[in-house]
Amino acid sequence: PPDTCTKALQHAVMDPNLSSSLLHTYSPAQGMPELVQALQDKIATENGLTQHDVMVTVGANQAYMNVVLTLLTEHTKAVVFAPYYFNHVMAIQMTCGDDAVVVGPTSREGIPSIEWLEQTLRDQPDIRLVTIVNPGNPTGVSLSKEYLQEVVDLCRRHGVWLVLDCTYEYFTKPQGHQPLATNFENSDEHVIYIFSLSKSYSLAGYRCGYTVTHKQAAANLFESLLKVQDTIPIGPPRISQVVALGALQAGKDWVYKQYHTLDHSRDIILESLRPLVTMGGTGSMYVMARLPESLQIPRSTSDDDDEAMDVMVCKRLVKEYGIAIIPGSFCGFPGWIRVCYANLPPAKCQEAAKRLKMGIAEFVL
Repeated sequence: PPDTCTKALQHAVMDPNLSSSLLHTYSPAQGMPELVQALQDKIATENGLTQHDVMVTVGANQAYMNVVLTLLTEHTKAVVFAPYYFNHVMAIQMTCGDDAVVVGPTSREGIPSIEWLEQTLRDQPDIRLVTIVNPGNPTGVSLSKEYLQEVVDLCRRHGVWLVLDCTYEYFTKPQGHQPLATNFENSDEHVIYIFSLSKSYSLAGYRCGYTVTHKQAAANLFESLLKVQDTIPIGPPRISQVVALGALQAGKDWVYKQYHTLDHSRDIILESLRPLVTMGGTGSMYVMARLPESLQIPRSTSDDDDEAMDVMVCKRLVKEYGIAIIPGSFCGFPGWIRVCYANLPPAKCQEAAKRLKMGIAEFVL
């Protein structure tokens, strides 16, 4: 994390005149006023969102859960696109059951199908929510603003809510390019933005995210989200919000500088996957690769007979090569694997890429 986070934390903990009131009492459900204001300034300056409310949450996952609990009811459905972020699907399943999840297709380039979405919204009027992650997890793909404008317009025409998960807003390539869905033409009253400080400022353990909703959103959206917030965490932890304020002092330039250090790791991971068809590399910190359809791996006595091939490959890579990746089946995309290139320093990522290449060579070639 930035040094400003450590300084903010030290100041809050060590100053007895601050600690009792700043850290040890309930936070307002919306978030500490000074952090809310700082985030309002940030979204106005960086994202062009000036007619919107901010609510601080316990990470982006809780922000999404708040949205699902607020908007989905019995007999309503929500759209996600495979490969999807599995926590989104679990939130919908826990709230409304498996049948509430409507999974759409994604192109070979990692672009969710607008044609499918338009037809599905026309055919299934019980759909109330569409979710898009940009830049993508797990796809590693950045979507263009022009594409997102089409999705925003389509959801508006059909009267459905659109969640844009912007957790990786700064993680784009080329450096500094922000394809975020902001400054839309016409109204974005039906759009809910989700942001996170976990990835951008390396604060995953502090769990601090936020939702952004239009002040004119229908169904008293902000007030309804606030009721869910008050029921679950009551208010986000103050200590996390203190650290978040410190992070915002460092600003996006600090994030861009840190993200630039991943360029080498991204390149060597892509090189290690070269025999396979890949997706991603333009956003977030993931790359996906497709395993050959003809792949056959002898099953061991510990393997489940019904286990998908990509799951088996990932287990073997852990056991035999000491590297951990995620099978596409966990993201609704069987036959693919997802590799994260941000969890290790460059030297260790180099070693991981070497092991991955060896494993791919043994299992695939």
